[in-house]
Amino acid sequence: MDNFYEQLVSTQKSTAYKIVNAAFYVFAGLALVTLAAIPIFIGCLLLALAAFFGKKALYVEFEYAFTNGEIDVDRIVEAKKRKRLLTFNIKNVELIAPEDSYYVKDFSNKPSKTVTLFPGGTDKKVYTAMVTGGNERFQVRFTPDEELLNLCYKYNPRAVKKS
Repeated sequence: MDNFYEQLVSTQKSTAYKIVNAAFYVFAGLALVTLAAIPIFIGCLLLALAAFFGKKALYVEFEYAFTNGEIDVDRIVEAKKRKRLLTFNIKNVELIAPEDSYYVKDFSNKPSKTVTLFPGGTDKKVYTAMVTGGNERFQVRFTPDEELLNLCYKYNPRAVKKS
C-alpha cells in the first residue's frame, strides 16, 4: 500500500513584508510621476526594484511531501514560485527528535552541515533529523506535524523520538 502525505508549513505576511510591499508601490508610483526629472525617476525606480526583490525573501512557505519513505521538501516563495530543496529517504535517518531534547544533544558524531526548512518566527515544535546515510551527512531542522511523524515512525521506528 502506498503512503502519501503533504504538509504545508505556511507563514503569515509579516509587518516587514507589508511595509516593503507598500514601499514597492509607493516608489513605483513616484517613479512614474517623476518621469520628467531623470535623477529622481532613477532613484525611485531603483528603490522600487529593491523593494520588489526584497519582499520575496520575507514571505516563504515550505511543503513536506512524504511518499513511501521519501521526504521531499519544497520552498514556496510568495505562494507562487516552488523549488525543490531536498530529498532524503527516511531509512537514511538515524534520529528524528525535538530540537531541544537530550536525544539530539547526546547524539554522537553529529553532522556539521545544518539545513533549516521552516519559516522564521514559527510557533510550532522544531524537530531535528540526523541524515547520515546516502551521499551526504547533514542535520535537517523542520516542523513536522503528528501525521508526518507517524509515517516516519512506520518506516523507521527506531529513529523517531516524539518526546
